[in-house]
Amino acid sequence: MSAQQLLIQAASKNAELLQGLNETAHASSALQQSQAYLSDLDREINECDAHIKRLESKTKAELADHKKYAESTARRFMHRAVGKKEQFAEKASKEEREYVEALAEENQAKSRREEWVKNRDEARKHHAELEGINSTHRRLQAELDALYNSIFAGPTPDFPDEDQKEWALRQASDAFNEAKRRHEAEAQAVRCLSDADKFMAQALHSLTEARSHSQMDMFGGGTLTDMMERNALSRAQGATDKVEMLVSQAQRLSPEIRGLGKIDIAHGHVMSDIMFDNIFTDMAQHDRIKDSQAQAQREALNLKDLLARAQQRSYQLLQGANAALARLETSRKELQQIRQDTFERVARPPAYDEAVA
Repeated sequence: MSAQQLLIQAASKNAELLQGLNETAHASSALQQSQAYLSDLDREINECDAHIKRLESKTKAELADHKKYAESTARRFMHRAVGKKEQFAEKASKEEREYVEALAEENQAKSRREEWVKNRDEARKHHAELEGINSTHRRLQAELDALYNSIFAGPTPDFPDEDQKEWALRQASDAFNEAKRRHEAEAQAVRCLSDADKFMAQALHSLTEARSHSQMDMFGGGTLTDMMERNALSRAQGATDKVEMLVSQAQRLSPEIRGLGKIDIAHGHVMSDIMFDNIFTDMAQHDRIKDSQAQAQREALNLKDLLARAQQRSYQLLQGANAALARLETSRKELQQIRQDTFERVARPPAYDEAVA
């Protein structure tokens, strides 16, 4: 069966699908707005919950103060005994008023929350309806794509313009996939470098601790200080090992990321620290720790530079991927339009004059 015969045969199905797509086209953008609205409602309810919790604490405190005067016979008798009956009544009235005001504010907040929850329930219902419409739209689009591909896929000598648009779509699709791959790799590299930056901060903190313990050790810190120093250096080594591993992962993901310099952690020598512990060995170890700290500080700056550059590349690649996606969508729409136009041209019944001729 020729392509033209297939077009004529599928004309009614094509019209049905196009009508359905037009009727459901609004769902995608409406769904995005609905999701944003739901997020706002969730945030308002969470803030309201926190506010109600504070108000409940306030009301509880005001109630306790109110009961102190309203239910205390002894307190009332004491004020009456010293001639301060009016002062007692004024204080009791004040506490009662503050409690009533606090309770009213709490109830108002709870009432507002009920309204927010009601709005959210209605919004969720509407969102679910939009999801159903959007799902229908995607299904209809998939059916239309399948219909068109069954007729137009591959070379169609009768419709050279369609072949040209189909080729353009393949090119746009390949370009988008490559742009997306590059951005995802760079974004993952950014995550690796961000994690490395956190571990580098831990390493610097541990080296600062080790240097402090070393300083104390030079002035007779003793065995406990030595142990604390070695423990801090061990933590620094573990953190720098993680930095090295994460930077290596980032390099495999993005070839533009250079490596960091080596950070030598001054572990010291257990035997000399214990058996030959004196001011000279302590000073030598202190100098080694300072060297390690200087190396780590230098590489921490280098790491932040690597991270900033990777973030910039990731942003640029994201922009490129978005542009490639826009071109892909344009190519897809152009291909669908030319296929739709071809359907209408070929499947349209001939005019009266053409039929007579």
